[in-house]
Amino acid sequence: MAEMPKEVMDLFNDPAASKVLATCDKGGNLNIAPKGSLAAINAETLVYADIFGGKTRENLEATQKVAAVAFKPAPPFPGFQVKGTFQGFQSSGPLYDNFAAEVKKALKMDTKAVGVIKVDEVYSVGPPRTGEKLA
Repeated sequence: MAEMPKEVMDLFNDPAASKVLATCDKGGNLNIAPKGSLAAINAETLVYADIFGGKTRENLEATQKVAAVAFKPAPPFPGFQVKGTFQGFQSSGPLYDNFAAEVKKALKMDTKAVGVIKVDEVYSVGPPRTGEKLA
């Protein structure tokens, strides 16, 4: 397990940042989906609202492999990639209740469950440290 530096957590928690989640199925077929709700709840954990389900959910349940990216497509072009291990979905309890309420307020959408991801590795994907492993 790795810890995200503060600048990585700040970008994942920035509502103006673009965020994407990449998964794969057991056959190695890739899937990528925008996940505007991706957020860092602590230095070792990312969460996101499972609103639509679908292929992302199926892949996470099948392989537990995931990569998440947060970036801003404007100078200075900050961006970070987190590779992690999917820990499961929560559909009740304090994490679900609090996160679902935030998503409802911000996006006006209902959350089926909250996906929990433990951080394994962290990389910069923006200049000047593109490709540098941070954790």
